[in-house]
Amino acid sequence: MKRFNTFILKIMAIIFMTLDHVYTYIAGKGDINIPIWFGYLGKLAAPIFFYLIVEGFFHTKSRKKYSGRLLGVAGLMAIIDIILDIHNNIFLSLGLGVILMSVIEYCKENKRNSKKLIFGVLVSILVSVLMMFTEASYYGLAMILTFYFFREKKVIMSIVYIVFSLLPVLGNLSLGEYFTESIFLWDYQWMMVFSIIFINMYNGKLGFNNKFIKWFFYGFYPIHLMIIILISNVY
Repeated sequence: MKRFNTFILKIMAIIFMTLDHVYTYIAGKGDINIPIWFGYLGKLAAPIFFYLIVEGFFHTKSRKKYSGRLLGVAGLMAIIDIILDIHNNIFLSLGLGVILMSVIEYCKENKRNSKKLIFGVLVSILVSVLMMFTEASYYGLAMILTFYFFREKKVIMSIVYIVFSLLPVLGNLSLGEYFTESIFLWDYQWMMVFSIIFINMYNGKLGFNNKFIKWFFYGFYPIHLMIIILISNVY
């Protein structure tokens, strides 16, 4: 069942992400009818990206360069966001996620040094708060912590992830007769729960990889967003 390597999961994630952005920015424009299931599938993208970021954190040769690349693209996206008047910058969430894990590792390494430990805890709290104000918000923070702390305990990781993903559904129970309409039309973020299926099929292998592929995944995000926004503006 462990059929998906990093390359395959990334391809799946960018497809899901593209469908989500097509639905978000093009649906309802002119005579274009984009089915809502584009949005449903789109909710599978972010969890896969966050899971792979955690895996990348433990396998990268340089965590500083890793976070630097992510934050570099985040800076580029900040400029694009201003130019196109959009608010998409998942790389900022991912970059801060890597920094948060680095600080947690720092705390583990200095758990017997009270001053360094307190410093690390304070920085981790600060980074966590900053993550709350990025695109992924508390979802990204929760995913990073879940995938990081339960990385070697897949059953527990899956249970925690599933429970967290379905919490919004419980929050909508109070809507009564509008419950079904709400979770399938208004607030379907909970559909991210299904990404755990693909995550648990990860085999831990890198798969097809070279410099072009590495930078392709970094560049795809801003490029595909600009194309979709330009198409949207035409209509």
